Amino acid sequence: MTLGKKNGHRLYRWVLVGGLALASCTPQTKEDEAVTTTAEAPAAQPSNGIDDAPFAITVPQGFDVKSLNLPEDDTKNPLKQVERLSMAHVVQDPWTKLDRQYRELLLVQEDEPYHFILQQQAANVMLRNHLFGHYYQDPNNPQLQEAIGFYTRQLLQAKSEDAELVYKCLRALKDSWPNEQIKQVAMATAARVQARPITSVADTTGRAKYKLTYGKALTKMAEKL
Repeated sequence: MTLGKKNGHRLYRWVLVGGLALASCTPQTKEDEAVTTTAEAPAAQPSNGIDDAPFAITVPQGFDVKSLNLPEDDTKNPLKQVERLSMAHVVQDPWTKLDRQYRELLLVQEDEPYHFILQQQAANVMLRNHLFGHYYQDPNNPQLQEAIGFYTRQLLQAKSEDAELVYKCLRALKDSWPNEQIKQVAMATAARVQARPITSVADTTGRAKYKLTYGKALTKMAEKL
């Protein structure tokens, strides 16, 4: 059968358009998916030791963590030092070993602009993972009391707003610190928590909710002393 010139052109256009449509519906191969995924994957960002921390780290208002120019390699990231030491610590090791390493680290890094972050990281790891557990078993141990006091001072110097952690520290120090000292730390921490502006729902939920609750508890603690 012979097609007219117009009909031939129409058939050609139909075949061309249909072919393109079928091509667009062709499923991607694994290789294609891999290429697409790789192209769309965001570039890895260096850890700042704050956003991915399992506990709250207080940063002064207006402080830009990016200004620290942290290296992308975690093994060279100074804010990963506390974590690296903690990971190297085994159950059989006494808590005093890690405590000594953290004190040395804080002393060496004392003049660094990120020192306040290291103080909070070390305090959280030691208090939550080691000291409190031993303290509850032996609350009158003077070595534990001294260590809890040391890391409480680190939180205070770093201007931490972790009211929950500070509250637990002060409860543990009630028999070794004078009332006036406990009162000052409680009031200072509560004041910082209350001074932090609430700008979104995130400031009153999750970790922030605990911070506000324990901030009020610290105020009551100070009022009773």
